[in-house]
Amino acid sequence: MKFHYATTLEKHNWVGGGLDAYIYHATPTIVVKTVRHDRTPEENTGEHPFIKEIAFYKPLNENSDRCASIVECFLTLPDHLFLSYCPNNSIAPRLYERQERHAGMNGFHGRLIRVKEYEDPTLIARWIQQITSALEYIEKMGFCHNDLHASNCLLDSDFNVRLADFGRATTIGQPLEGVLPPRAKPILAGPLKGTYGLCSAKTEQFAVGTLLYFMVYGHEPYDGIVLSAAEWDRRFGEMNFPELDRNEVFDGLISACWYDVYPTMALLAYDFKRKTKNTICNAEYLPIDSAKETKTCKELVRRGLLGPDLALCFQPTWRRYLQVIVKRGMSMWQFILQKISWTRVS
Repeated sequence: MKFHYATTLEKHNWVGGGLDAYIYHATPTIVVKTVRHDRTPEENTGEHPFIKEIAFYKPLNENSDRCASIVECFLTLPDHLFLSYCPNNSIAPRLYERQERHAGMNGFHGRLIRVKEYEDPTLIARWIQQITSALEYIEKMGFCHNDLHASNCLLDSDFNVRLADFGRATTIGQPLEGVLPPRAKPILAGPLKGTYGLCSAKTEQFAVGTLLYFMVYGHEPYDGIVLSAAEWDRRFGEMNFPELDRNEVFDGLISACWYDVYPTMALLAYDFKRKTKNTICNAEYLPIDSAKETKTCKELVRRGLLGPDLALCFQPTWRRYLQVIVKRGMSMWQFILQKISWTRVS
């Protein structure tokens, strides 16, 4: 099917969105993530939704050794991010499609009844190696992702994972915010009591354990029962985890993450790779010409994809000066014509 090109961003195909942003398919290989213009006044008073994401991508793009397991960002603007497109959605829909559930309400999934089919272990091994490799790279940069779940693990044309959505990424050592069980474990005693800890390998690996559980068992922990927020905190705070009895290798890795075995994400990635090497079905990432894609993004803005004001900013210097001169000239002629009109009337 021929790709649908449009003159403005909102006329392109909408491919996703969340509380703060919408994502549009701008070219066959590029999507544009844009801040929602229909945010409420209360939402607009908070931190700009792209501040953390831009703060992460700026140092990432300065590195010469890019990580293939992270979604590339070709161009950052205050309200727009130009990102690499992953045509096979994310891991989450694949897993949810294999579940039988009660009817949900208001866009939420209903209670789990059963898992009809489980994911291929060779794919799980490949994905968890790629995800942990990305987290190891992020740790080397001095960051934590802080929002690891199946919906943020996008799948490219060859079903390789590219980790996305760095809207909660922070430097290591910041308080973990906006994350709850089963992806975080509350601290029940000590100086950090009542929090979910400081962003570190401890918090990241706990989320890895829960994500791997979802992939192996086909559902989130305790997905078949209704728990209050207090009960979620109690169970995970007291390390009352679901029984693990499906795959010896994967179960051991899940348990290691939930019990905070790994002091760094580098050691976690090494151990995951070592223990899943006999299961994995390897696949190479197709190379992305980042310089070419960045040039394409700038050309899209120059042509007016994001409106005339931004288009002017991306014009050559001589053309910007020419437009200023033309505008001033037009204003001068309008003033002269108006003066002539007043003289004739008087």
